[in-house]
Amino acid sequence: MRVAIYARYSSENQSEKSIDDQVRVCQRYIESNNHIFDEKHSYFDQAVSGSVINRPGLRALEKACENKEIDAVAVDDLSRLSRSNHQMLTLVNKFNFLRIQIISVSDGIISDDDNSKLGIHIRGLINELYLDDLRKKTMRGLEGQRLRGYTTGETVYGYKSVPVGELRLNKRGQPKYEDMVHKIVEEEASIIRRIYAEFTEGKSIHAIVQGLNQDKMPTKKNQPGGWANSTISRILKNEKYAGHWNWRKTKNIRDPMTGKMKKFDRPETEQMLCFKDDLAIIDLDTWEKAKQRWVDMEGAWPMRTPSQKSSSKQKSYIYANPTHLFAGQLQCKCCGGAIVQVCGKGGGYYGCHQAKRKICSNKLTIPRKRLEELLLAEIRDKLCTAENLKYIYENVEKEIAKTLGQVPEELKQKRHLHDKMQAELQNLLNFVKAGNFSKVVSEALTDAENRSDKLKSEMQALEFQRSNTFKTPPKEWIDFRLENLFDTLNKNTKASALALKDLLGTIELEPVPGECVVECGQLIQNRAYYLAHSNIETLALLEEGKGTNWSLLRKR
Repeated sequence: MRVAIYARYSSENQSEKSIDDQVRVCQRYIESNNHIFDEKHSYFDQAVSGSVINRPGLRALEKACENKEIDAVAVDDLSRLSRSNHQMLTLVNKFNFLRIQIISVSDGIISDDDNSKLGIHIRGLINELYLDDLRKKTMRGLEGQRLRGYTTGETVYGYKSVPVGELRLNKRGQPKYEDMVHKIVEEEASIIRRIYAEFTEGKSIHAIVQGLNQDKMPTKKNQPGGWANSTISRILKNEKYAGHWNWRKTKNIRDPMTGKMKKFDRPETEQMLCFKDDLAIIDLDTWEKAKQRWVDMEGAWPMRTPSQKSSSKQKSYIYANPTHLFAGQLQCKCCGGAIVQVCGKGGGYYGCHQAKRKICSNKLTIPRKRLEELLLAEIRDKLCTAENLKYIYENVEKEIAKTLGQVPEELKQKRHLHDKMQAELQNLLNFVKAGNFSKVVSEALTDAENRSDKLKSEMQALEFQRSNTFKTPPKEWIDFRLENLFDTLNKNTKASALALKDLLGTIELEPVPGECVVECGQLIQNRAYYLAHSNIETLALLEEGKGTNWSLLRKR
């Protein structure tokens, strides 16, 4: 018979000589049974797991079998074909259909033997149980690493792995530290903070990418100008940057039909939640703002045709990335459609989008700049008055004062602890002066100094907090800011538009036709105008029940 040889080893940590050993065993069997072996029919897969079905060497072997180039395949044992029982039995059935023998040398199994079926099933089950046992032991080891505070192999932009512990020789005589921990790379961390700051201010992901590439900011591989939208999206969704180094939240399960891995959420009982304050690059407030921005942007990207079970609806891209102060916020009272910029130069005109498509009868338009000026003037006159802002500032001052009421007592406790620490340091110094110095004393002295410095910095922070509390600004300062409200909002149009959307919600524009009046004996036709409706629920930041309904006359 013409016999091919297939060999595989699963991990880069294993020796490549494993392939040579498997081939030698198979060649010895072929020679002792007077079979024919051609070197070109040697198929190998190096550092590939037995649970993976899509292997280059195995695919080439299957193609040779389909072309009738060989009559049998020799393997050291059946686990070389696959450690998955389902995959291994599928391969055996396929080779049987092609009339190709499978010879498992170490197992003593030949697939076309009438008595081989039981042996194949038993060996397949044993190989799969071995894989399950290996997976459990691996997870147990990784869990221990996590509990001890060490890394488990994650490579995350913004961090690097540094060795800790003593440098020792392993079993192979190679120098190796006790383990590895993550540390923040400040150059990369500054880029991450910039990404989050721009995103929460309202910048689109594409604009963030363009800015990073124009400034030649390096990526993880130190490639300037190599940023992409997908990279920024992953960074903005990675909870590790907020200090949440949670582990075992998902698991990968291989599809038995396609062989592809799919990710599934684990039950909460299996998850390991961990918060590492020392590895937080952004604060929790920024993280929550970024999460909320993702919610606001949901549906603003091109979507496939949604299924009947899906409640997701397509939104306009402008809704999450406004180009003007009230873009994506205006709605036609007649049809419920969007009021958008429909025509014109020098700022353009706002009108009903459905009317442009001849679905709505509202054909009234209004200059965009005029609408912004009138709406902002009404907001300033009715909402952002000096009295309202003073009310908010005074309540904020009261709330902060309540929070700081505990500072004197906390400061007193810190001072007491600091005095005790100073006494401990003095005792250690006296011990050293008496000639009693050792490594243990040195470590204790260093630890005491570090704790003393930390307490000192905490006391300084509390002193600063107590002496620099928030105070309500004077009325003149508030009036000056209100006078320049329009210019201030236009300095960052996108961030201002998102803030206005949160404050005002959707603004409905109701077209009101012009009326005919008689003046001085003449019939005069007044021009049509818009009546704006909005619900404001966020003016009273500290007290409930102060929501306001308002409507504004919008003359064309």
